Amino acid sequence: MRTSAIVVAIALSASVAHAAGAPKATVDRVAVRYYAPETGGSSHPRFVSERMLAFETRIEALAEQAPVQSQYEDRFVRAALDRHVAEDMLSALAVQSGATPAGLPGLVADERLGLTERVGGADALRTAMTQEGIDEAEVDALVRRRVRAAWYVDRTLTPLLRPTEEQLREVFRTSAHPFKNRPFDQVRAALERWFVEERLRVAEMSFLQSARARVRVVVVPRGDEAR
Repeated sequence: MRTSAIVVAIALSASVAHAAGAPKATVDRVAVRYYAPETGGSSHPRFVSERMLAFETRIEALAEQAPVQSQYEDRFVRAALDRHVAEDMLSALAVQSGATPAGLPGLVADERLGLTERVGGADALRTAMTQEGIDEAEVDALVRRRVRAAWYVDRTLTPLLRPTEEQLREVFRTSAHPFKNRPFDQVRAALERWFVEERLRVAEMSFLQSARARVRVVVVPRGDEAR
């Protein structure tokens, strides 16, 4: 899977990744297909479009406040693809559990707000959507997938959705977070969203690492989508 992600990075940088400026008209295509037992196995492959992978890669870059170049760095593409696959697997497990996350609308709203904060605000998110040709329905689908993944992790693997006051204050004192120069009481809600996201990212990567032997990822060369 790691090698596949590197190949995708090359494909993206040569096709849909582009510098901030006038949006480039791009006909969407499948960039990656993958399957795992959690998502239905080889008879039910999942797909990542070139457009969506570029958007998720841009989100990874913006979250690290990295400048958007004419080519995306391989590490951001790898991170985006790994997160997409891990979240889809975890989300599928959440659906298969038959349970519905309590307070789903609130969780979705918090995740959308957290995403907006991480990329630098509403204007930055809208710009990223415009640059990669992503609409609101697609962002909503991404957010809901992430919420289901977080809920499943919280329910079955490790608690993360409701950090304690003590945990938050410890994180505020000791971690390299974006709120260092502001009082705790002013940033508590944003810090909690940031902390949950950081813990979710770690949990997703740990889950994916343990599942790599079960996951098959295939880069789809241009012109091969119909084969």
